Amino acid sequence: MQLGYVTDDIDAAAAYLESAMGTGPCVKSYASSLGGGRPPASASDPRTAFVVVDGRPADEWRIDVALVNAGPTNLEVIRPVDGAVDLYRDAVRPGEPVTLHHVGFVVDDFDEASAVVAASGRTWKQFGDNGTIRFGYLDMRAELGHFVEVMELGQPAERWLAQIDAACAIANCSSTNPR
Repeated sequence: MQLGYVTDDIDAAAAYLESAMGTGPCVKSYASSLGGGRPPASASDPRTAFVVVDGRPADEWRIDVALVNAGPTNLEVIRPVDGAVDLYRDAVRPGEPVTLHHVGFVVDDFDEASAVVAASGRTWKQFGDNGTIRFGYLDMRAELGHFVEVMELGQPAERWLAQIDAACAIANCSSTNPR
């Protein structure tokens, strides 16, 4: 459902998608942060925002994000800002508008996906929860050349993505976007 890219300039990346790729207007968010939170100790603990990178909770983790839909596919562009964001920073090609970073898939149950990951002998390179999306990145660069992101979307995230899709439909970008 998603192609994820990285960049060193979120505004230039959004302009590139809008002009060169024919998308509708990108929805941008600056300095999104998940740093400082901790994963719940048990399933009964309240849900809080956090991110774990390489097995350790990140104290600082900030990114800029631009989102737009190309037909049914969500395009996400991430600019690493500060903290434990080397997963994105290491893939940036300086001066290029966007670089493929990950392919994203939606699952119904992130806990079940985590069990499948563990049973395969792998671990999440990064995982977290922003309150509306539980997500994890598998490092598949050796096999595929990119990361794979697995997401469980809560109702607020589904509504937000539907708004991005509606904005694309209003801008009539779905018929002009490459697939």
